Amino acid sequence: MTSEMRLRRDVDALCPTPRHRDVPGSLQAARAHCREQLEGAGWTAEERVFRPRPALRLSDAGHPVSPLAMRWMSDLEGVNLLATPPGHPGHQAGDVLLMAHLDTVRCSTGADDNASGVAVTLEVARQLRGRDHRVVIALVDLEELWHLGSRELARTLPRAELVVCLDAVGFFDERPRTQRLPAGLGLRFPALARQLRLNEHRGNFLLAVHRRSSAAFAACWARAATAAGLPAAQLRDPRWSGRGQRITHWVNPLLMDLDRSDHEPFWRRRIPAVLLTGTATLRSPHYHRDSDTPDTLDYARLAQVADSLAATLAGAPADLGLTKRL
Repeated sequence: MTSEMRLRRDVDALCPTPRHRDVPGSLQAARAHCREQLEGAGWTAEERVFRPRPALRLSDAGHPVSPLAMRWMSDLEGVNLLATPPGHPGHQAGDVLLMAHLDTVRCSTGADDNASGVAVTLEVARQLRGRDHRVVIALVDLEELWHLGSRELARTLPRAELVVCLDAVGFFDERPRTQRLPAGLGLRFPALARQLRLNEHRGNFLLAVHRRSSAAFAACWARAATAAGLPAAQLRDPRWSGRGQRITHWVNPLLMDLDRSDHEPFWRRRIPAVLLTGTATLRSPHYHRDSDTPDTLDYARLAQVADSLAATLAGAPADLGLTKRL
């Protein structure tokens, strides 16, 4: 079975219904499939239950509910699925954490958001089998409630040396003028804006959002992606990343879109992190809709994502900006 076929099989297995706590059994079935695939590739998987505190939160119902809809949420329970490779002594400081969120909004089966990221993670786990690496995996819950699953991991796991987050990596569009930038972002990132103009604003690339601390990894992955035939772009978050960063981020709301996935809680703790994304709502007309189905994904591109990521993660630590292997 080819990489493309395995990716399609995994996406199909994850998308019969929305993966949401209001759909009985949906998240349990998704975790069971992921656990079976990880253990079949030799990894050791475990589930960790967490219970966020009651709070007023943005709704995760999805379209057509207003993004400003708020509701009081109590008695929430999430489950993160964690996996370590053969011979690894369990999660420990200095790991490279590869992460994707498993949950969806209530109205969508979430093929791109984010069965695509989960499927790539599973394929990378297969490709890393027998190779020298320091990767551990997390498939997290409750991302759609502002990253509650990854917040739990950032708080409780030993400090990772690098976090790589996959979110909405499966929708590509080769037509001109299918890729948008938020108003004003082109002025803030002229190099990226120029790259998009030269590409006629085609939505056919994957973007690495990073900080200075993870720039080496982003550049290394971009080279591997290009070698695999996948167009890649990079965007470095220019905001202050030291103490008090939460305040400075609110001062610059234009750049808050850079926080919209599971890398954000790790940034807050000053842990190097990279988000790999197809930019979701800036490209896909299916984002958070019931039309986000497996047939809308590009599995040849998804295979390139998996191949380039596995090659990068198995590379020399110094090339990735990491310390020596443990």
